[in-house]
Amino acid sequence: MEENNKVIVFEKKEIILVLLLVVVLIVTSFTLGIRLGKKLTLEEAGIKPVDQKTVELKSGLEEDVEKTVEEDSKLTDEEKLKKLMDESKTRLSDELEKFSTEDKAITNQSVEPKAANTGVVGKYTIQLGSYPTTEEAKQFAEGFTVRGYSPIINETTLEGKGTWYRVSLGLFGTVEEAKVYIKNEQSLFSGQDYVITELK
Repeated sequence: MEENNKVIVFEKKEIILVLLLVVVLIVTSFTLGIRLGKKLTLEEAGIKPVDQKTVELKSGLEEDVEKTVEEDSKLTDEEKLKKLMDESKTRLSDELEKFSTEDKAITNQSVEPKAANTGVVGKYTIQLGSYPTTEEAKQFAEGFTVRGYSPIINETTLEGKGTWYRVSLGLFGTVEEAKVYIKNEQSLFSGQDYVITELK
């Protein structure tokens, strides 16, 4: 009895083709699995294809932009230029009005020195600086006014030094109230020299 033993030998090309076929099969199976899984998940959740389309909504801003693009595509170049110029004028006038309003607010909040006996004797304030001239004190105080604070310039006479102008923030009934204010406005006072003083 003779045995028929045949050994099958594959060439490199055949092996590469088989591997390529396996890779294609894996990628296809993976893609189909994801699609089928997504579809089954949506069906289990009760979401129909019609619902999927309505769920993919755009934000109001995106819709406005699309409308504007559609409207602009209908305009001629001359009309587009006119529209752009009008929008620019409007924005510019709004910015100028805002700037002039802020400028007026700062001007109206002019920082003037207050006499020591203006009814605040016995109150506490947070002193930020002391200057020999009103101009220096006003210049320093202006930095706080621009940031939205209302600094106080208090005129005081120092023995042997003459009249000085102290720049401070706030009027408080107690030292504790001043400390609470400092804690609440930490960003303002970090890196800034200050002292809590009693107005006399």
